[in-house]
Amino acid sequence: MSNVECLFKVFSKSGVIFGTYILLSPYQVLADSFTPLDPAKVVLVDWAAVIVSIIPFVGVLLAVGFYTLLERKILAIIMIRKGPSKVSYMGILQPFSDAGKLLCKEFIVPTRANVGPFILAPALMLAISLLGWLLYPYKSAEVFYVFGVILFMVITSVSVYGVMMSGWASNSKYSLLGAVRAMAQSISYEIPMGFIFFCVVLCSGVFMFQEISVFQQSLFFFFLPLCVVMLVWMLCMLAETNRAPFDFVEGESELVSGYNVEYSGGGFAVMFIAEYSSILLSSVMSAAMFFGGNEALVGFFMMVFAIFFVVVRASLPRLRYDKLMNLCWTVLLCVMLTASVCVVVLVGV
Repeated sequence: MSNVECLFKVFSKSGVIFGTYILLSPYQVLADSFTPLDPAKVVLVDWAAVIVSIIPFVGVLLAVGFYTLLERKILAIIMIRKGPSKVSYMGILQPFSDAGKLLCKEFIVPTRANVGPFILAPALMLAISLLGWLLYPYKSAEVFYVFGVILFMVITSVSVYGVMMSGWASNSKYSLLGAVRAMAQSISYEIPMGFIFFCVVLCSGVFMFQEISVFQQSLFFFFLPLCVVMLVWMLCMLAETNRAPFDFVEGESELVSGYNVEYSGGGFAVMFIAEYSSILLSSVMSAAMFFGGNEALVGFFMMVFAIFFVVVRASLPRLRYDKLMNLCWTVLLCVMLTASVCVVVLVGV
């Protein structure tokens, strides 16, 4: 019996045991309860909660498609050329055409790649990216996270694992170098990002994005006292989402395409969706933290930040990697340490 067959049998038995545990867990909860429940009132699946959880993800996928169209239109305007305009009226259906083209192409697995992680990496990246949208500052009392700020930091930290897995599993020098760059870049810029959250939480007194947004309903935006902090935040978001001028992970002139150089078809499409979903999530959180209030203001400033990502891509050239690291460790970190001390003093007074 080969090693593959042995592993398959082990995973099959583990799956049966895990599935049995999942099926029996609701009954274990009922058995352990102190008060007997009416069987007619026992609901194993709350379909309303399921629908409320699924609809935002569908909206995010549609928003990612049309955000790519917006980006191509803005880039065309800045570069004085024609953008996508052939598919439907003014190119409105161009995102669906691109998605259909990519999903219909063959998904090629390189001969020397590690097949399991290679296939799993795009799904992991998309799942982590969509998981962050659970932190959207809803006004509903049914969906909120008391420590949303900490959860956002956890999600942004874990998102680098998908890039690492894809770069390592591709078994390519270009992919691996792009993954190593992504890990170093993400770890470095999470440090000033933590100080930014410290300043915002200290000013608002809460960790919930809903409360941080509501705190600014009187039009006292955190942007006013924390303007320097917001500028550092935007630089950190450009680095965390691997956008120009910090797109060293996908440096075309150096790494062909970086960590996703070996991906094609649906795998590349899923990684593309995950990247742009993270950009939109960063825009929403930026608007909620510095220009909160009602949902109209959050939506407006979210579009401003989303357009900012595109304009920066069209305007600034790519830096050198050593300058990126020097910017983080010698400039942004010092600025945020000084800003944190100032915020502590002002809040204490």
